[in-house]
Amino acid sequence: MRTLFRLGHLSGLFKAMLVIIAVATTVPMPRAAAAEAEPAAEAEAPISQEKLDSLLAPIALYPDQLLTQALMASTYPLDVVEAARFVKDNKELKGEELDKVVAEKNWDPSVQSLTAFPQVLEMMNDKLEWTQELGNAFLADEKRVLQTVQGLRQKAEAAGNLQSNEEQKVVKEQSIIIIEPAKPDVVYVPTYNPTVVYGTWWAPMYPPYYWPPPPYYYPRPVLYGAVGFGIGLAIGANHWGWCNAGWRGGDVNINIDRNNTFINNNKEFQNRAKSGNWQHNPSQRKGVAYGDAKTREQFRKSDPNAAASRRDARGFESGSRDAQRPDRGGSAGTRDMQRPDLGGSAGSRDIQRPSGGGDSQFGGSAGSRDMQRSGGGGFSQSSGTKPSFNASQSRQQAQNYSNRGASSRSSMGGGGRSGGRSGGGRRGR
Repeated sequence: MRTLFRLGHLSGLFKAMLVIIAVATTVPMPRAAAAEAEPAAEAEAPISQEKLDSLLAPIALYPDQLLTQALMASTYPLDVVEAARFVKDNKELKGEELDKVVAEKNWDPSVQSLTAFPQVLEMMNDKLEWTQELGNAFLADEKRVLQTVQGLRQKAEAAGNLQSNEEQKVVKEQSIIIIEPAKPDVVYVPTYNPTVVYGTWWAPMYPPYYWPPPPYYYPRPVLYGAVGFGIGLAIGANHWGWCNAGWRGGDVNINIDRNNTFINNNKEFQNRAKSGNWQHNPSQRKGVAYGDAKTREQFRKSDPNAAASRRDARGFESGSRDAQRPDRGGSAGTRDMQRPDLGGSAGSRDIQRPSGGGDSQFGGSAGSRDMQRSGGGGFSQSSGTKPSFNASQSRQQAQNYSNRGASSRSSMGGGGRSGGRSGGGRRGR
């Protein structure tokens, strides 16, 4: 009988364990865990080729060096916004005068270099969502981005819309199409409608972005089929000759030895490009979130300021004690405002502690000691009602609370009755 009883007891435990396992597997994933899992799933599904075609179509026919500058700059969208607005507000600055001012700005050299091409910066600023998507795609897979550019150029050539002329030189090296300025010191930025220049657009679900040419830069564009050219822009060493596309290697080549003011003033850029290839600087991104978990993790490991970047990306203000905690946040001065089980307003520490507590650091206005205790014996200061003691407490506990109230009244009001009021509530006897 005893053996049967033991077996029955073990069987009952086994059934209980099965029930616990079944419940655990059906309980919805906590929000914090779900938030971490979603980017991982996103990283496993790379951007579709049709989507990538649409992102690159507006700039695939740019001269090679201008194209690579735009790709690098797109990974720093905040710099692009600042530079575009600065150039727009300072159109009178030109040449060396402009470079001298721009060199003092905390922008990546790729963005500083684009100040010589204000129409490109204006486009990237006007369509900031496109710019950020472009940058995310470039960071996720440089080689695939450059291959996509070549595929688009081949389509434009097949459609009769990519050829050498007075503004540009188109060179073919086997399967590689290179686009260069026709004159070494003047660059013409082409303008075209992507849905036309490549022939019939093949991905109707992903129509490419078309930026109509602003008359200021294209007063009377010279047309060659579906491609037009506006005002030529004189260029110098700060804006040309320091970067190029490594088509076969699938990366961007950087020449840090060129006499370039922007690069010379940026030691971090020089250090990262010592190998001759461009390397993204996550600190320069200034807290802008990355497009997927894989990219985010890749650059977080190489960024000594990654914690601050993640804090800024989430919108936390500086000075918050727990701003970097993934499960916490809030404005400056808060400690646990955003804990899932806690809450409160700015300036509180643990204002919503559900039980117990102790002294004023756990909530309440100045002068009260146990005002916000809600787990037994406390009273509501905001309601103005008498204290409601827990009936299950002993007489000695009740007396202790009463003694605390008397002590508080004495310390606040010099022993008078008026000193016992705090925040409008009445102290109980």
